[in-house]
Amino acid sequence: MKKVLLFLFVLIAFAACKKDNNDPQPDEKPVATPAEKVAGTYKLSSFHFIEGANEVELPTLPLVEGGKTVASGTAKMTKKSDGKVGLDLSLFIEGEGNVSLLEDQVIEVREVGSNFGLYVDGQRIGDADGGFIIFNISEKDPDTGEELKLAFNAKK
Repeated sequence: MKKVLLFLFVLIAFAACKKDNNDPQPDEKPVATPAEKVAGTYKLSSFHFIEGANEVELPTLPLVEGGKTVASGTAKMTKKSDGKVGLDLSLFIEGEGNVSLLEDQVIEVREVGSNFGLYVDGQRIGDADGGFIIFNISEKDPDTGEELKLAFNAKK
């Protein structure tokens, strides 16, 4: 009987011991890269474009007239690598349909404080925070000397 009690005691002692898990647990969620944080589809809330004498200014988008949307736009940023996204920018204009303004424009994304700077060829052209984009690029056309400007604000 003593042997049976001793056996049960040892059995209970082994069953009560937990195996230590010294294996490191992987992080539950990997840290998102700057490109992943800004990637997504944004709706334009304003748009301004100048090419020489041609100018399009839409201070508020979508533009609704008579209960019908006559102008709207989207900016889609797609991750290319950890620090780069491709930008597709298009406008919808009643009577003309979708007009593509930029297709797969490669933009470098750098963390700047709590936001992200958007760069093309080392020049800062905008800012993003993962939910909002402010974009503004302007230059002179080297061939004609005309002003070129593209600016927009967009929200996810």
